Amino acid sequence: MNIKKIITRAALAILPLCAAQQASASPEYPNKPIRIVVAYAPGGPTDIVARFFAQELGTKLSQPVLVENRAGAGTLIGTESVIKAPPDGYTLFWGTPATVITPLLHKNPTYDVLKDLQPVSLATTQSMGVLVSANIGINSISELIKYAKANPNKVNFASSGNGSAQHLAAEALNDAAKINMLHIPYKGAGVALNDLVAGRVDVMITSLVGNMMEQVKEGRIKLIATTGPERSSTLNNIPTVAEGGVPNFGIRTWTAVFAPVNTPPDAAAKLNRAIAEIQKDGQIQKKIESLAMDVSVSSPKELSTMLAKESDFYSVILKRTNTKLD
Repeated sequence: MNIKKIITRAALAILPLCAAQQASASPEYPNKPIRIVVAYAPGGPTDIVARFFAQELGTKLSQPVLVENRAGAGTLIGTESVIKAPPDGYTLFWGTPATVITPLLHKNPTYDVLKDLQPVSLATTQSMGVLVSANIGINSISELIKYAKANPNKVNFASSGNGSAQHLAAEALNDAAKINMLHIPYKGAGVALNDLVAGRVDVMITSLVGNMMEQVKEGRIKLIATTGPERSSTLNNIPTVAEGGVPNFGIRTWTAVFAPVNTPPDAAAKLNRAIAEIQKDGQIQKKIESLAMDVSVSSPKELSTMLAKESDFYSVILKRTNTKLD
């Protein structure tokens, strides 16, 4: 055997050993700061909750977890930046119902939520509130339905824009209760709420994060129901839409953690366990429970199943209302 063959065989023999040494020497995840991309501007409800979690995740993972706000294009800028990021576990995405809805609003969507993002876990779930102007003399869902049926095309509802979760929740109520509230889209929830308080619009279904409950306590608007399948534990004096005469109605908003596709399973599993620990210790729950919001954990598979159901649900409403952005 010549010397070249001997060298080649020796090199091949030690390759597995080198690979094993390299694998064992690779640092355990995480070993550097993690960033969570939020597709909304700083200071809003989604951003605030994401920062609560970032702080707690940093403690659980013993690494800084930083929030990066990448707002714009109806959440597309932030979402697409994560889809294109290296799948190493160090770039995460803070998803909301808009993550499902946004691609459904475009004829040529730039991503598929079921294929282009890797689910890690739910983070929060929240019932929305059905808020009505103090000027229209309505105190319950049953009264709202009765009034809307007796006055066709007279009742209107505000939302933060076409295709928003607020818009589609109210359209779902239209369908389920067989009424026809007219949609008035705004450029943002804050402006819409101001007009609800002023009595320029009648109804708004929206998150209770922010100063919503202060407005309710001061009597400027009325909270007549929540949209979840059961009463909120912290607003248990407020009936659900279903209790008000709309059987099987149950809609929640949510936030969830995603990663780029092909993120290592061990990294995703460690993140999932950290969120479960956050739920268990209850620190964030104390901060958000007055907003009818709960810390929620899911497996990646459970989150994927939920996304598929939500995609089907919103697709039907968008088709019925002919809602598109292009």
